[in-house]
Amino acid sequence: MRGVGLLVVLTAVMVLPAAASPRETTASPPASAPADEYFGPSKYNPLTIRTKIDVLARAYASRWADDASIVHDAGLVESSLHAWVRRYPHDPWAASAALHLAELYTQIQSTTSRAHAIAAYRYVAQTFPHTQQGHLARLRLRSGLPPRHAESPLDPAPNPDASPR
Repeated sequence: MRGVGLLVVLTAVMVLPAAASPRETTASPPASAPADEYFGPSKYNPLTIRTKIDVLARAYASRWADDASIVHDAGLVESSLHAWVRRYPHDPWAASAALHLAELYTQIQSTTSRAHAIAAYRYVAQTFPHTQQGHLARLRLRSGLPPRHAESPLDPAPNPDASPR
């Protein structure tokens, strides 16, 4: 019994000072943003940011939204993305989301979106210089944006409330 008491005392002496050391009690901020934290004026979380970029790309590809509307909505997403990156600069999903947004701006065939695309590629290259996305952004900036092409006409989504004729 005396041996067990000695073991408990020795364990306490060795473990408690290590647990109370200031080096271990200061927690570093998490690298990834939690899914329930919201950023920017639109209050988008990282999952929503990635989803919105994808939805806007589909809206452009399907041509059920005009270019100005897509660029406007992409700007809202971009402000949330920048707030996310400021708070969690090492989030492993941030670089790919930022590059995806730059690629969305590249697809849209307007002068405004082209200016946003160049700014977005610069942001990716400067903010994530040691990532694959930073490398791809630098390559795109070096090679330039692809030439413009004719767009198909808008095909608005059907209104579910409209009565059939």
